[in-house]
Amino acid sequence: MRINQHFLNISFLVIVAILIFQGYLLYDLKRDLSNEIDGVENSLLVLDGKVDSQKTELDDEIGNLRKESAAAIKSLGGNIDALLKESEKSKRAIEELSEGLEELENVQIQASKDFSSIIEDVINSVVVVKAGNSFGSGVFVSPQHLVTNYHVIESNEENIIIGTVDNKAFRADLIGYESDIDLAVLRVENGNFPFLEFEDMDNVKIGESVIAVGSPLGLSFSVTQGIVSSKQRTGPNRLNIYLQTDAPINPGNSGGPLINLNKKIIAINTWKIANVEGLGFSIRADVAKDVYEEILAKS
Repeated sequence: MRINQHFLNISFLVIVAILIFQGYLLYDLKRDLSNEIDGVENSLLVLDGKVDSQKTELDDEIGNLRKESAAAIKSLGGNIDALLKESEKSKRAIEELSEGLEELENVQIQASKDFSSIIEDVINSVVVVKAGNSFGSGVFVSPQHLVTNYHVIESNEENIIIGTVDNKAFRADLIGYESDIDLAVLRVENGNFPFLEFEDMDNVKIGESVIAVGSPLGLSFSVTQGIVSSKQRTGPNRLNIYLQTDAPINPGNSGGPLINLNKKIIAINTWKIANVEGLGFSIRADVAKDVYEEILAKS
C-alpha cells in the first residue's frame, strides 16, 4: 500500500515536471515566435518606408516629366503656329505675285492691241525738230506751242524747222528754255496743230505700258513700246526729275513724248545710258508741265 502511494507521488511529480517543461518550451517558442513576428513587422515597416520614398521620388519625376512635356508641347505648338503663319504669308505672297504677273501680262497684251488704235491720233502731234545739223523730236502741247529738249536746238536757236508726219515744214521760234532741266518751248506762229495733254503723275503706275514716239537716228516718226520702270530717278544734273523706261530711246528720240494708253504725255524722252539697252530716262510730265507754264508766263 505504501509502495503504490510512493509510486503515485513519483508519477505525479514526473507529470508535473513534464508539464512544467512543456510550459517552458511553449513559452520559449512563443517568445521566439513573437520576436520573429516583431522582426517581420519591422522589416515590413522598413519596406513600407522604402516604398513610400520611392513612390515619392517617382511621383516627383513623373511631375517633372509632365512639366517638361507640357513646356515642350507648348514650345512646339508655338513654333508650329509661327511656321504655319510664315507658310501662309509665303503662300499669299506667291499668290499675289502670280496675280500681279498675270495682270501685268494681261495689261501688256491688251496694251499691244490698244496702242495700235491710238498711234494715229498721237503721232499727228509729234514733230521732227531740226536746228542746223542737230535733229531731234518734239510734241505739241497746245495748238501753237511745242516742247523739246534744249540740247536739240542749242546749237542754232535762230534757225529752227519742224516737220510733221504729213511731210510739211514750219518755222518755229524759241520762246524760252531751262538749260538745267534740258527743256525748251517753241512756238509756230498762227499754228493750229493737234496737241497732247500732260498726264497727272499720280495716274502713272510702275509696270504700265507706254510708247516712245520720235525720230531716232533719222528714222522719222518711229514708235517703240516698253513699260515704266521707275518714277523717281536722278540724272547727271543731280536732279530727281526723271522717269525710267525700258522703251528704246536713241539719238533723235530726244524731245519726243513718252505716251500712255490715255493718249497723254507722261514724260519727255531725254537720254539713255550709252551701250546699254532698256535704260532710258525721260523728264516727268509734272516737271515738263511746270517748266512749260513758267516759260509761257514769262514770254
